[in-house]
Amino acid sequence: MRQASLMSLPDPSWVDVLRAEAEKPGRSKQAIANELDISRTAVSLLIAGKYTARMDKVSAKIAPKVMALYSHQLWCPHLRASIGPSVCASHHTAPMTMSDPDKLKQWAACRGCSQNPENQQSEVNDAV
Repeated sequence: MRQASLMSLPDPSWVDVLRAEAEKPGRSKQAIANELDISRTAVSLLIAGKYTARMDKVSAKIAPKVMALYSHQLWCPHLRASIGPSVCASHHTAPMTMSDPDKLKQWAACRGCSQNPENQQSEVNDAV
C-alpha cells in the first residue's frame, strides 16, 4: 500500500510581507530581526521557508508584528488572514450573537485574542 504524501501548504500571507520587506534595498535581515525582537536566523529561515517550529505558534508571536510594522494590517489568527485595524475593532467590539454561528465563533475568538485591547497583557512568549 502506498503512503499518501503530505501536500505542502502555502505560506501565510504575513511571511510574504516579511519576504517583501527583506527584499527592499538597504534592508538587512538583522535590522528586521531587531524590529521584530527575534533572531536573525529565525528571519532567514522564515524567508527561506525552512523554519521548523509549528507555524501556529510562530504566527501567534510574529505575524501581528510583521503585519503592523510592514503592511499596516493586523493578523487575525481566527480568520488566518490580514485585516485592517478598523475591521479588527469591529470584530472585537461586536456584541455576542446567537443567530449566526460564524459570527459567534469570531466573537469567541476575539475574546481570547492577544490583539484585543482588553487582552493586551497576555502575550505568547514561548513561540520563538
